[in-house]
Amino acid sequence: FMGILVICFWGVIFPLISELFTGQKVTVGPVFYEKATGPLFAGLLLLMGVAPLAAWRHSTAKTLGRAMLRPFLASIVIVIAVILGGTRNPAAILGFWLCAFVVFVTLYEFWRGVLVRHRNKGESFPVALWRLAGRNRRRYGGYIIHLGVVLMAIGIIGLELFQTETQGTIPQGGQMTLGDYVITFDSLANFDTPDGRNVARAVVSVYKDGNFVGELYPRRDFYYESQQPMTIPGVRSTMEDDFYILLVDWQPISTAGATFKVYHNPLVNWLWLGGFIFILGTLVAAWPDREQKTSRVRREKSSYVAAEA
Repeated sequence: FMGILVICFWGVIFPLISELFTGQKVTVGPVFYEKATGPLFAGLLLLMGVAPLAAWRHSTAKTLGRAMLRPFLASIVIVIAVILGGTRNPAAILGFWLCAFVVFVTLYEFWRGVLVRHRNKGESFPVALWRLAGRNRRRYGGYIIHLGVVLMAIGIIGLELFQTETQGTIPQGGQMTLGDYVITFDSLANFDTPDGRNVARAVVSVYKDGNFVGELYPRRDFYYESQQPMTIPGVRSTMEDDFYILLVDWQPISTAGATFKVYHNPLVNWLWLGGFIFILGTLVAAWPDREQKTSRVRREKSSYVAAEA
């Protein structure tokens, strides 16, 4: 809530105040919002990790620290693995630690609840998990939402901190490099289609770490009727990254070749996966309980009978 207030102040109120006192409207742009939302998002993740372990009016610093110890140690292991994997960006390391911490806290909360039902009622772990979530949908639906936010945060970290791009003109058979990827321009075909388009389609071979991973077909469609072009990227999409190739311009193969713009977006599909998990958690949390629905029907029947009397 405080984060929303800060962004609203700088984005809406501050320009009005600056115009009132100076006669000039001072506005902030995307750079400011990216710098402002990063720390706010980190604070949100930290609260998502601490809040589930804090019992209202019962937790002390000692009990909270004891509850956080196991998730914290597990998250440190993840951070060490991230660093050993080659990540050196401090913001990325902090972000991955926060994500790991929230995940382990959430899983720890599920585990504690399931373990209690398993010991007290003799239920198997899957049955205990199902009944635990079913009896307290708001709480455990909220935990699923936490996991969705974490997955989205991983996607945002990859997109904001590790995205790379390049552009260049290469002849047929030429190559272009972006990080671990190498692309080779194989061929380009220009043809008309029965639905009134002129299509310029390139064939590009993609290699990662020296291994062939597939062909992409970026193209430019020109619609004769509307006189409008449309650029269709060639996309290789995995949970590890997205690799986009755009056909920007082309010339006869005998002269300059073709111009490509290439984007590498690590972890971006975690953002979309997190969105689906977020929606799932919302549905679980908002789904009405059977007892509440029965009580509401009874109240409606009682009101109807009283009105008839």
